[in-house]
Amino acid sequence: MFQSGKELETVFSTEAAFYKLKTNGITHVCRSRAAIRRKGSQEDGVNALFVLLNPGKCLPADGEDSISFLTGETGKLPLVPALPDNTMYQLMRLMERMNWNLIEVINLTDIRTGKFDDYKESQKLMNKHWDSRHNIFSFDRCIELLDCVERADSLIAGWGTKAPISPAAEKAYTILSQFGTINGVTYRNHPLYYHPFPWIKAKCIQWLDEMEEQLKRAEQVV
Repeated sequence: MFQSGKELETVFSTEAAFYKLKTNGITHVCRSRAAIRRKGSQEDGVNALFVLLNPGKCLPADGEDSISFLTGETGKLPLVPALPDNTMYQLMRLMERMNWNLIEVINLTDIRTGKFDDYKESQKLMNKHWDSRHNIFSFDRCIELLDCVERADSLIAGWGTKAPISPAAEKAYTILSQFGTINGVTYRNHPLYYHPFPWIKAKCIQWLDEMEEQLKRAEQVV
């Protein structure tokens, strides 16, 4: 079964923390954390923390104009109602299969970009100006990352398979592996993992099948 976004929105609600960053005169829209909750659920336990590449098209329900520039710590930003994108719908489908009530999402970079070339340019800019505020895996945000990891029952990587992300993926993997097993559909080049939403429906279903089997097998071992 491959539920539509409209169907999934009747079951789940989405919230996220947004902010804007200005670096060398260029403004980026960012999302530090997202949460997907089954409607009516009151549980606080996070079933899984997903670590992806970067936020996609998800924006606040009140629109992009409602996002303020960052003035404090990203870890203290409030979660606000958000509009889910295709990747979030895919995570909801996995939640249905696993009967999960709450998941959270973080990224290798908080900078919201629609195209991979934009991602590369944004990272080049931030690195050039030594601006790591967008990176939850930076030293200054280690407490925020620890809070996210410790809340979750499972860690799932899905940051993609493109070679240019390997340095960021390697750093994230090294840090996350200290906290336990990292789940995900592995790519041939370590430590890259297939993204949850590969656009083609058959491949989306294949990712769901493989993740469901992997997670339920892990549950049996425990």
